[in-house]
Amino acid sequence: MAKYKEIGGTPVAFKSGSEEYTYPSPEGELFYNSSNGQFQFVGLGTGAWSSGGSITSTSRFGVRGAGTLTAGLIFGGETPPGTTVALTEKYDGTSWTEVNDLPVGLGYQTGVGTQTAALSISGVNDSPPIGYVVDTFHFDGTSWSEGGDTPGARQGTAGAGIQTAALWHGGTGPGSPNTVATKQYNGSSWTEVGNLNTARTSHAGTGTVTAALAIANSPIAAIVEAYDGTSWTEVGDLNTARDSLGGVGTQTASLVFGGNTPPNTVNTEEWNGSSWTEVNNLATGRRNMASTGTGTTSAMSSGGLPTPSVTTEEWTFSHAIKTVTTS
Repeated sequence: MAKYKEIGGTPVAFKSGSEEYTYPSPEGELFYNSSNGQFQFVGLGTGAWSSGGSITSTSRFGVRGAGTLTAGLIFGGETPPGTTVALTEKYDGTSWTEVNDLPVGLGYQTGVGTQTAALSISGVNDSPPIGYVVDTFHFDGTSWSEGGDTPGARQGTAGAGIQTAALWHGGTGPGSPNTVATKQYNGSSWTEVGNLNTARTSHAGTGTVTAALAIANSPIAAIVEAYDGTSWTEVGDLNTARDSLGGVGTQTASLVFGGNTPPNTVNTEEWNGSSWTEVNNLATGRRNMASTGTGTTSAMSSGGLPTPSVTTEEWTFSHAIKTVTTS
């Protein structure tokens, strides 16, 4: 008699209920659970926000971040009535620990990279001497050092990439309106590349130097552009227009959250490479916060307004395990 496997089937996985499962697994994956004697399968995945560890130092807004949910980094920001700070903290997935400060207090800069290889790009220093800065600072997991200066000083910018291959776009400078300028960093110096189609500031950026997104705008807008390493193209708009939002991920799988509509919003949206879908909301509407994470499966929102905050929310993604029944 022919066996199931011989006529086109595949073996069913055999797992113990005490076994460690690594998810997300392929949706629909079937397995036999030896702990309960049932056939089960991996159901559809969903993401949701939950409370994380509070920032240990000063509550602040205009703070920026880098890294992942379990290895995050936040730096800079402002405290009322508008004093920039140099504070830097690491996150281990549970709690924050203060580490070496930025060389100067900064707010509204761009942050990209990882916990052990991050960039802080340009921004504004509201403490004496007051002004926009052209500094690019490198973090090595322990301390900050100065890298190549940006070609112009801006705040409200966004970016993408890693410490040795970063993209920086949009923003406003001293006495200047929103810009379309886009620059690329090689770890030591900046080069001008293809401009945005729409001048923007207080927007979000995700992706890499060859596959990036620029998301939303101030004045408040839902417009989104995609970058291919050479030029920008307008793609699908957000469902909710906003500015000062958080965003993490890739050009084909990004998550954006919060921002100013006005008022502050809790709305979270997921990008699949062609369109945005509204998903589970933040617990608290916030803007001008630090964003870290990998995208649609893992993200973190820390600090921000309406009042300077020390709170953190974590976005995690899981698949329900379903039991096969006869009904």
